[in-house]
Amino acid sequence: MFLLGNKFYIIFITLWVFGLYFIFTTFHSTPNNDKVLEDRIEYLQGEVETLRQKLSKIQSGPKNIDQDSLGNTNTQCQELSNELKVVKRKLASKTSSTTSQQGPSLEYEQTRRKIETQTRELSYFTSDQMNKITEKLSETDKPNWQKVTERFADQYRVLLATIRNLTDVDGYQSWREREHENLSKLMQARLNVLQNPSKSCSDVKRVTCNINKGCGYGCEIHHAMHCFHIAYALGRPMILFSDGWRYNPGGFDQVFERLSKNCTQTDSLGAEAWGHYKSANVVEIPLIDNIHPKEDFMPMAIPEDLSERLIRLHGNPFVWFTGQLMKYFLRPQSWLTEFVEKKFEAIKFETPIVGIHVRRTDKVGSEAAFHDISEYMKFVEDYYIIYQYQNPNSSFKKRVYLATDEPKVFSDARSKYPDYIFYGDSAVAQSAQLNTRYGTESLKGVLLDIHFLSLSDYLVCTFSSQICRVAYEVMQQRVIDGAWRVQPLDDVYYFGGQNAHNQRAVLSNTPNWPNEFSFQRGDTIGTEGNHWDGFSKGSDKTNGQSGLYPSYKVEEIVNIAKMYTYPEVQMKPDEF
Repeated sequence: MFLLGNKFYIIFITLWVFGLYFIFTTFHSTPNNDKVLEDRIEYLQGEVETLRQKLSKIQSGPKNIDQDSLGNTNTQCQELSNELKVVKRKLASKTSSTTSQQGPSLEYEQTRRKIETQTRELSYFTSDQMNKITEKLSETDKPNWQKVTERFADQYRVLLATIRNLTDVDGYQSWREREHENLSKLMQARLNVLQNPSKSCSDVKRVTCNINKGCGYGCEIHHAMHCFHIAYALGRPMILFSDGWRYNPGGFDQVFERLSKNCTQTDSLGAEAWGHYKSANVVEIPLIDNIHPKEDFMPMAIPEDLSERLIRLHGNPFVWFTGQLMKYFLRPQSWLTEFVEKKFEAIKFETPIVGIHVRRTDKVGSEAAFHDISEYMKFVEDYYIIYQYQNPNSSFKKRVYLATDEPKVFSDARSKYPDYIFYGDSAVAQSAQLNTRYGTESLKGVLLDIHFLSLSDYLVCTFSSQICRVAYEVMQQRVIDGAWRVQPLDDVYYFGGQNAHNQRAVLSNTPNWPNEFSFQRGDTIGTEGNHWDGFSKGSDKTNGQSGLYPSYKVEEIVNIAKMYTYPEVQMKPDEF
């Protein structure tokens, strides 16, 4: 029996050795081996050589052996078998390591994000329905029902905490970090080449843009981003006009670095109207609302040549792309960098922290509804409970960076929520009042607010506010796949003047709620907004019906367009 077992182990080990040789020989024959594969081959060769030596000892042993020798041999064979299991596990581990180097599949990333989105949509719907039931209950029944709603809320938070911890344990986070960094380097290199052509600026086609739209800071920056987006898509350097800028009469270049070292306003002479952009050497980009017809490459499109990487990397690829445009466009002058750093040290900015932007003054009643501080803090509290569930052994202070254009909001927040530390400056809020809004001092305040909001771990704000959207876009320069790191109180994310915002039906819908419309799986739905109660508003571009539809039955359609591909930008292999 022992001899039979011994022979079995010998045959088994021999087959395993041949198997390992076949594996690493295959790796050797694969073209374009990278360092990871070379390390694996070296590792396997060492392991195989050890196994061969031990196998040789067993095969060359005496034919007639006593029981002790047989026992020792069997022990040896058992040890070899255990070693083979270890090698298998190490090989599987190395294969897994290679997979993590290559990154997750697109389907995995999309499914992971969809789980968070669907969980949040379930909570919006269920919470809204529970609140409606509460209003109809007797005072006697309300306490017990309140326990039900609290239990649901708690289980929802535990589920979200589990979902958000997936990226910490799935083995792909290092790839996400590298891909984020490499794509950012590529984008910045392209923008640098775009704005600083190797030829004389007068010898290349170019575009011009005037930042003076006559609106607030966020609005004017988004207007400039619309221009810069078009410049990137066409591969034409952008010449910015900012003389008499209402936020700094001396111009944009006194606050931020010049966009180009060799393209100046003198290179804009002879600029033609947008309608001639395909042939004109110099073309002036008008306001986004005045461009007709809109081209496919305009917001919210992303470049086709980067689309696969962007869609895998980020839950909202256009937001990430816009954040990169802003990263180049808003490079601060040294005095501004120093100003922001001193403020950072002065307020002792720490994390975890949630940023909230409370909009008041001229926008309430016209562009946006009034939202009490309690509406913001509900989601702030949710974030911190989830954060605690994600980090059960951590102790932390609950911090909020509060940005607002109404100084009274600070005292209101601090009196109602004494267990929170509120960062923010009422003087900045005062400078944002209508009578003091425009000027360099007010600009400093809004830049501080955007900076600290973007440094927050999570945002609660109204997307009807351009400041909120700018902060969200700038945030993406820093965080990895941060599309989820915001809770809007009104609109979904949008870019003013954008092309159609479409979604795709992933499930068919039969109406059974008031104002709901039907659609089939695969239909294109033009969305007009999310009501954050489980329903969105929009219309079916296939059957023409409109009204409300269940938000969980659709997915975003990413607009992809052909843009200039910047063949002159050559990155090193290790930067991709």
